Parts: sequence; structure tokens; C-alpha cells
Amino acid sequence: MPNSTIDAIFARRSVRAYTAQKVDDETVDLLARTALAAPSGANSQPVDVIVVRNSALIQEAEKAIIAYFEKKGETAILDRVRSRNNKIFYDAPVSFFLAVKNKSAADVGIAAENIAIAATSLGLGNIILGLPNVIFNDPETAAYWKGKLGFPEGYEFGLAVAAGYAADTGKPHDIDLKKIRYIN
Repeated sequence: MPNSTIDAIFARRSVRAYTAQKVDDETVDLLARTALAAPSGANSQPVDVIVVRNSALIQEAEKAIIAYFEKKGETAILDRVRSRNNKIFYDAPVSFFLAVKNKSAADVGIAAENIAIAATSLGLGNIILGLPNVIFNDPETAAYWKGKLGFPEGYEFGLAVAAGYAADTGKPHDIDLKKIRYIN
């Protein structure tokens, strides 16, 4: 049974290479609005969407994230990031930073997934990113980054979603059907 939503869910991949083609304003706005359309506990709507298209700002964030892991001596993470040319956002032309209040991890996850599935349905590659959390949670850098991105008072970093036209389609993850159990 054909269904475009189901098709987008199964087609979605974590894309780690993007073309230089910009995403038009209408599409960016639509994707931001999909995050706000996500359901939330008691309709609390705890997610605030910050859209970043400034590549210099993204590069500064990438350097700060790498510096954090260097300072902590996290060699496994550093090796993985270095194998990807020190890219966290992979030169995606737009990144959505999802700020969240009341530690609403489930709600921010749903909002990120809305952006990801919507982006896929519109022909855009995307990747959901948790790694930037270190610069928002480190006492030495948190105030700077929250201020730089205009986080509302009382909000924390939840997730980020980078999106754009894919230069690489990514690879699907295997679905382990043994992880489904039916109780009748």
C-alpha cells in the first residue's frame, strides 16, 4: 500500500556530505514549522527552533566541539571526527538547533524527527546531531553559545538537524526485525 510518509521514513538516511546548493527560504521555514507541529507532553510545546545558515558560525561551533573533546582527551570521538574531515555539520547549508525547556528529551526527539522526515520527503538529505551538546553544556562555553544562538532563558540544547541537498546518499541501517515482539 503506497504511502508517502512511510516511504519517507524508510528512505531517510544520515547524510554526511552536501552540495553547495542553498535551500530556499520557503522550504527552510516549512521545515522549522514541522518541528513546532510535533506533539508534546500536555501540549507544553517546549521546543524553540533556531535556524542557522551562517557557515562561519557553524565552522566556529565545529572547532569548539573538537576543542572540547581535545581538552577532555576523548581520542575515540576525535578519531571519528577527524576521519570525517573535522566535520560535525558536514557543510550542510542549513542547521536547525532545537532548544528545549524542562528537559523534555522525548519532545525534542519528536521535533527533530519531524524535521528529518519532512526534509527527506522534500528531497533533502539530513542528519540528526547530538554531539553539539558539549559546547552548550560545558560551563566554560555554554553561556557563549546559548547567547550566540539566542537561546531563550531557561532553555537547553536538545538536538540539531543539519539539512541540504545530499552529495552522498548515505547508507541505510539494517532493520533488525527480531526487535519486534507481538503480544496477543
